[in-house]
Amino acid sequence: MQDLYLSTIRPDMEVCDNAGEKIGTVARVHALVTAPASGADSTPSSEQGYVEVKTGVLGLGPRYYVPASAIADATDGGVFLTVSREAIETLGWQTRPADLHDH
Repeated sequence: MQDLYLSTIRPDMEVCDNAGEKIGTVARVHALVTAPASGADSTPSSEQGYVEVKTGVLGLGPRYYVPASAIADATDGGVFLTVSREAIETLGWQTRPADLHDH
């Protein structure tokens, strides 16, 4: 299901917490493909990733790297998270994940 969400998320979509309060807008979607399980064919086992969210006036505030697992829904109305704004501050999402590489 997370694969579907990542494929529908586009830059500049609004990102809202679990109460519908706007957090920021999508700056970039980082999809990560994991290796297949040993002994399996060469098909990737799953796609995971992060949504990079820009915040603040003109996007000059902190950036958050929201894991795909924290996305409750993605619609034309925006991206909706499973957590509150307050929780975002304590989850460490301000730090760029080490497994992200610029493409």
